[in-house]
Amino acid sequence: MPLTWDHAGVVGYGPGTIGNNPGSTGIESPPACHAGLPVISSRMPLFKLRARFYYPELDSIRFFLFCGVWVYHTMPKVEGPYSAHHVPMPVAVGITSITRASMCSLDLFFIISAFLITGLLLGEKELKGAVDLRAFYTRRLLRIWPLYFFVIGLAGLLSVIDRSQVLGWACTLCYLLFAGNWLFALGDFPRAQIIWPLWSVSFEEQFYLLWPLVLRWASKRIIYGAAIGLLVVGSLARLILLLKHTGAQDMWFNSFVRVDSIAYGILLAVSLHGRDAPRLRLPTRVALLLLGGTAWVIVGQFCRLLDPEAKPIGVMIGYPLMSLGGVAIFLSVFGAAQDGAAFLKNSGLVYLGNIAYGLYAYHYLGLRLSGYVFARRHDDLRSHTFFLFCALAMTFLLAAASFKWLETPFLRLKQRFTHVPSGAPV
Repeated sequence: MPLTWDHAGVVGYGPGTIGNNPGSTGIESPPACHAGLPVISSRMPLFKLRARFYYPELDSIRFFLFCGVWVYHTMPKVEGPYSAHHVPMPVAVGITSITRASMCSLDLFFIISAFLITGLLLGEKELKGAVDLRAFYTRRLLRIWPLYFFVIGLAGLLSVIDRSQVLGWACTLCYLLFAGNWLFALGDFPRAQIIWPLWSVSFEEQFYLLWPLVLRWASKRIIYGAAIGLLVVGSLARLILLLKHTGAQDMWFNSFVRVDSIAYGILLAVSLHGRDAPRLRLPTRVALLLLGGTAWVIVGQFCRLLDPEAKPIGVMIGYPLMSLGGVAIFLSVFGAAQDGAAFLKNSGLVYLGNIAYGLYAYHYLGLRLSGYVFARRHDDLRSHTFFLFCALAMTFLLAAASFKWLETPFLRLKQRFTHVPSGAPV
C-alpha cells in the first residue's frame, strides 16, 4: 500500500487539540508578550504557531482503504459463485459491484500520500526558507525501507522453502531499486506472490525521489503547472499505450499511467496549504462520499481497467474518473472529525490506520500462510470463509508485531531529522 506516507495532517482541530489527544494543549492564539519572550507576529507562518502537522482522519481512512484492497484481492468479482450459493441476484450484483469498485482504493492512497508529502515540504520551506533534501530522504528511508526490505527478505526465505514462490535475481534487483512495478508493466509477474503488494511502494518511492527536487526551487505557480503537466502526461501515456495495443493489466502498473492521483494530491496540498480543514456540513460530506463511491462503482463496473477486454474509451475515462472519485472521498473525510464524524479520530481506528502500511505489505503473506495451513481444504464456502478469516488474522498479527518491533524504533529515530513535526506521536 500504498501505502507510504510522511504522516502529515492538520495540526489539531481547534483550541486545545494536538495530534490525537483532545486533552493536550495547543496554541489557541499567539501568546502574550512576556519579558524575555519574542513577540509572535500575526504574519508568522502557520507552522511556527502550531505544534504538529497531522490529520488523524487520514490515518483512519487508510484502514478502510486497506479493507478495500483486501476485498478486491479475496472476493469473487463475478456473480456466479454467489448464485451457486443461492444468493439473490440483486444482492450478488451489489456485492460484486462493490468488490470491483474496491480496485480504486490504491488511487486514494496515492492521493493522500502526494497531499501529505507536498503539504509537509511546503511547510518546511515556509519555516526554514528551503527544503532540507537530506533530512527528507533520511525520513523516507527510516519510514519505508525497514518494512519494505524485510518483506523482500521474507520473500527470499520463502522461495527457499516453497519452490512455487521463487524470487529470481532480476525480480530481486528490480525491487531493490524500487522498480518493482515495471516488472508488472512489462508483463512479468513475479512468482513470489508475497512481494506483489510492494509494486505500489515502488511507484510511490519514485515520486518521493523526484518531487522534493521540484519543490525545493519551484514557486506555487510552477507547482500548479507541474501538477497539471502530470495530468497531461497521464492522458498521453494511456493514449500511446492504447495505440501500441498494450494490455490493460500492463498499463495498470505503469508509473506514467498512474500519475493522475499524484497530480490531484499535489493540487489539493497547494490549494489547502496554510488553511484549516474546510468546514462542511455532514450531509455535504456524505454526498461527497457517495459521489466518489459512485464514480468508483462506474469505473469497476463499466471501465474494467484490469480486464483483458477493457475498451479504449473505458481506459481513457476510467483513470481520470477513478482519481476524481478519490478526490471526492478525500474531501468528504478531510476535517470530518470536527463536523460530526468524531469516530474518525477514535484512537483504535487511528491505530489501525497507523499499521495500514504493514497490513498492506503483509496481506499476501497472510494469505499464503493460511493456504499452507488449509492446503486444499477450503473448497466449500464454510472452510473458505475460515481460510480467509485466518489469513486476515495472521495479517493483523504480522502488521501489529511489525509496527511495534520493526517500524517504531525507526520512527523514533526519524524524529531526529524532522523540522516540522508530523504524524501521531510515537
